[in-house]
Order: sequence, then structure tokens, then C-alpha cells
Amino acid sequence: MTVAPRGAARGELLDAALRLLDDRPPSAISGREIAEEAGVNYGLVHYHFGSKNRLLDMAWRQHLDWLVDTEMEGGTRPVSVRATAEDRTLWAVAGHMALDPLEATGDGDRRRVLDAYRDLVDASDPDGDPVHHWTTIAALFALELGWPIFGPANVTTVGLSSADLPMARSRVEELVAALEGSVGLRSGEPNGGENGS
Repeated sequence: MTVAPRGAARGELLDAALRLLDDRPPSAISGREIAEEAGVNYGLVHYHFGSKNRLLDMAWRQHLDWLVDTEMEGGTRPVSVRATAEDRTLWAVAGHMALDPLEATGDGDRRRVLDAYRDLVDASDPDGDPVHHWTTIAALFALELGWPIFGPANVTTVGLSSADLPMARSRVEELVAALEGSVGLRSGEPNGGENGS
């Protein structure tokens, strides 16, 4: 095992934590495993973060910031359904954290993507029903968080084959498009695709 310089170790640990969170929930990940994945000494987990849970929480927050800043273009557009289908990590990390949450650390914002969606929907449909807005956002999250983790298993559980996965994903995309349309978002862009991008 090669040991990264102390300054680089923090970033290596955060990246390693995200790679592991892509595959499983935090309770199934040990601090030693994160250090091994990062190629650093286990003591650096505690030196930089204080605990494994703090490290995982920081990695998750970093992931949510990245999701808003890049995929949501600073919160000005919803996450592309196509991107979600093609990049499991987009929602898998958040899904694993939601299914097996860490104790709240009391600092920072754990809802950045949710709030970005709320602001986007409120701007796209300012006179709309707030209950409908929140219900739609919750349904979008359920579809987008659930597919990377449960989609393929659910498809085969109901008796379809793995060959049916593309068709099932297409149906999910149609549902997401219908939900987005109901609050003024269409084709992954606000205001019916009239944002000039």
C-alpha cells in the first residue's frame, strides 16, 4: 500500500468514501476499508475527520454540492434523466445514505439537491399549488433515488427479464417527464425548455 502525502490524503479519503458509497450503505463500510481504498494509513481517517461517520457525511455533502453545481448547473435545471440512467453514482450515493442515514452532525445542509429542486419548481410554476410541488419533488426523488438501487431487481422480481430493463427504464423516464411537466419543467429544462441553453 502506498501512503499519500498528508495534504493529499484528505481528498483521497473523500474520493474513496464516495466510491464505496456508490455500492453500499454507510453501516456496511468500515473506516479501515475507506483508508485501504484510498491507499492511506487508517489513522488519517481520524486525523482529518475525527470518525468514519464524519468522513462519510463530508463525502456525501461534497457529492450533493457537485450534483447541484454540475448536473443541475447551479440549481437552474433538474438532473437529466438520461444522465441518471447512464451514471449510477449520481443518485446511488444519496440513495445509500438515505436508506442507512448517519447521525446528524448538526452542521451544513444535508438537503442541497432537494432545496435546489424546490427553488427550481417554485420559479417554474410560481402560482402552483405548494403541496403539488412538494409531492412532485418527492415522487421525482423516489424514482431517481430508487432506480439505481432497486430498479433492476424490481424489474426481475415482477417477472420480467433483464432484456426488459431498457423498456422499464424508458417507462421511468416517461414518468419523470410527466411529473416534471406537471410543475412547469419539461425535457429536463425549466419553462418548457425555454432557458436558452
